[in-house]
Amino acid sequence: MKIKTIACVGAGLVGQGWVTLFSAKGYDVLLHDLDEETLQASVQKIQSNLEFMEKNRLLKTGASKIAINKLLITTNLADAVSRADYIQESVQDDPELKKQVFKEIDADSKEDAIIASSASGLLMSEIQTATRYPSRCVLAHPMLPVHLIPLVEIVGGDLTSPETVSSAYEFMKSLGKTPVLLKKEVSGYIVNRLQAALVREAFDLIASGVANAKDVDKAFCSGIGLRDPFIGPLLRVHLAGNGIERFIKNYKKSYEKRWESMADWTSIPVKTADSVIKSVKELPQIQSQSMEEIKSWRDDQLIKMLKILI
Repeated sequence: MKIKTIACVGAGLVGQGWVTLFSAKGYDVLLHDLDEETLQASVQKIQSNLEFMEKNRLLKTGASKIAINKLLITTNLADAVSRADYIQESVQDDPELKKQVFKEIDADSKEDAIIASSASGLLMSEIQTATRYPSRCVLAHPMLPVHLIPLVEIVGGDLTSPETVSSAYEFMKSLGKTPVLLKKEVSGYIVNRLQAALVREAFDLIASGVANAKDVDKAFCSGIGLRDPFIGPLLRVHLAGNGIERFIKNYKKSYEKRWESMADWTSIPVKTADSVIKSVKELPQIQSQSMEEIKSWRDDQLIKMLKILI
C-alpha cells in the first residue's frame, strides 16, 4: 500500500524522534498522547529537532518550517489512527499497556494500515494477541535519537504476515533508515542484547573495583568505540584472527578464561547499583553540565560522525 499519512502514538522521546523523521521526509503526521501539555511540549522539541537538522544541513534551508506544518496533535486516539496508512506506537514498554493500546488502535484504524511498535524488549507475538488483525502488526525498534541514528530492527510475531514485515522493512529503507531483519523473536532483539551484556560487565568492573566509570567509558570510547562505528564484532574477530576459523582456534581458551571471571547475574545486585550510581555521578561531564546540555553535545558529535560515515 502507498503510505501518505502516519500516526504516532505516544509523545515521549521515541515518539518525538519518529515524528521528526516522518515529517522531515514529507509525510503528514498525527501525534497522539493522552496529555495536552505533553503534546505541546513535544511539538516544541520536534521543532527544535528539525531546526537542528536544518542547521547541520541534514535538511534543506526552510525545510524545518515545512516539516513542522505537517504535524497535527490530538488527545483523541481514534482521530489520530483512523486516517493513517502507517501507525508507529511508542508508549511505555509495559506488555499490558502495549496490548491495550494495540487493541484500541486496531479497533479504530483502517484494516490494511500497518501497526508498528517501538518496543525495546517485548515480543510482538504477545502484543498482537490483543488485535483483530494481527497479521498487520510488526516490531520496528529504533535507537535514540530516532531521527539521527539510522538503525531500526524489524521483526514480526507468530501471526504477522510476511507482506507486513517486507513492507515495514522497505518503508524504513525509503526513510533512509538502516533496517535489520530478525529471523525470529528474542527478548531485547539484537542491539539491546548486545548492550545488556556490555552494560553488565561495565557495572561489574566498577563494583569489583577494577576501574571507575570515567576510565571504563574512556576505555570504550578510545578503544572499542573508536573502531566500532564501521566494523562489527564478528568482522572484527575475523580480522583479528586472520580468519574466523583461526580466531576461534587461537583465542578459544583466552576467551573462556575471561567468560569464567565475568559477571553472570540476571538481577543487578544492590551493592553493584550503589557503586555504579556513585561512580557515574562523579563523571566530570555530569558534574558540570545539565542533562539537556549533554544530550545536545551528544547530538553534535553524532552529526560529525554521520557526516564521516554516510
